[in-house]
Amino acid sequence: MCGRYVSPEEAAIERYWHIGARTPPRWLEPCYNVAPTMTVPILRHDASGQLELLAARWGLIPTWWKEPTPPSLSFNARSEEAAGKPLWRQALRSTRCLMPALGWYEWNEQETVRNLAGRRVHPPYFIHSPTDPIIAIAGLWSLWINPCGDPILSCALLTKAAAPSIEHIHPRMPVVLAPENFEEWLSAATRSEALDDLIHHAREDFARHRVSLRVNDARTDLPELIDEAE
Repeated sequence: MCGRYVSPEEAAIERYWHIGARTPPRWLEPCYNVAPTMTVPILRHDASGQLELLAARWGLIPTWWKEPTPPSLSFNARSEEAAGKPLWRQALRSTRCLMPALGWYEWNEQETVRNLAGRRVHPPYFIHSPTDPIIAIAGLWSLWINPCGDPILSCALLTKAAAPSIEHIHPRMPVVLAPENFEEWLSAATRSEALDDLIHHAREDFARHRVSLRVNDARTDLPELIDEAE
């Protein structure tokens, strides 16, 4: 499960994907401690097939959802199961997106350190690409109309078994797509067999380092959170 990650600033996303900049002020702020239900940037195809940058709730709400409150634990979708699960299958089939990130956090349950109170806790690690400033996580999106009639755009990220270089930290990781596969992932014409192939050949070239326990508090949002802990 990936429950925290780092989202880039809007200008960095626009540069990386060659999207025209909007007139200031910018509407998406970078976040160094993204947690579920927060607003995050996503990239998807618009009606004309052009790439567009939007803000979405991290925690997918399917279009058919009838309850007044969103489902819980809908921010991660296991790629091995998504095609057969009602919560994910419609979005996997036709509404896919990219979730830009600088990297993500995982807690190593095989290791303990003492916090400021002297209690033993699992230390967090920041996992990122050593070569690319931004990575693209394979995501799903949905547009739900709440009981008040308001449209809510939401998303979830796909996960898979962890790469060998980081599996000792956590057995799962986000599906991170290679740049040459972005368009195929976003295209509504891509068939399920091709999607499975994109997931299977997702990137595994990641670096990691231990970071401050301050990441444990989702209210803390500082650039220093991704620095290597002393």
